[in-house]
Amino acid sequence: MQPARPHASQGRARIHAPGTEVRGASRPPAPSPARKRRRTSHVLLFTRWILPAGIVVAGVVALSFGTIDALYGGSTLIAAGIAVWLISWAYRYGVRSDDERDAEARARAYFERFGRWPDER
Repeated sequence: MQPARPHASQGRARIHAPGTEVRGASRPPAPSPARKRRRTSHVLLFTRWILPAGIVVAGVVALSFGTIDALYGGSTLIAAGIAVWLISWAYRYGVRSDDERDAEARARAYFERFGRWPDER
């Protein structure tokens, strides 16, 4: 007859008992903020910041011509540059909330398995 599986409510005593090996309990260290910044590719940098700024600058240049058509065109280009930046920001905000939701789900699964909330790192 097999011994009963230790219950998760035994928490740390079961997890940290001598000779007990817990598979999958260790996590890789969280990347530092500087390391996260380095992962941003040049294409993303261009799409997030340089493209919207370039569109706005083109709008300002168009405004400098001084005609009524240049005023309409320049203001439209400035609005388009701001729209590109806002769409990029909204996408990043949505992805960040998905990452937070996934982290919460992993923490709940860890809690179910080990009977304690994972340490914050």
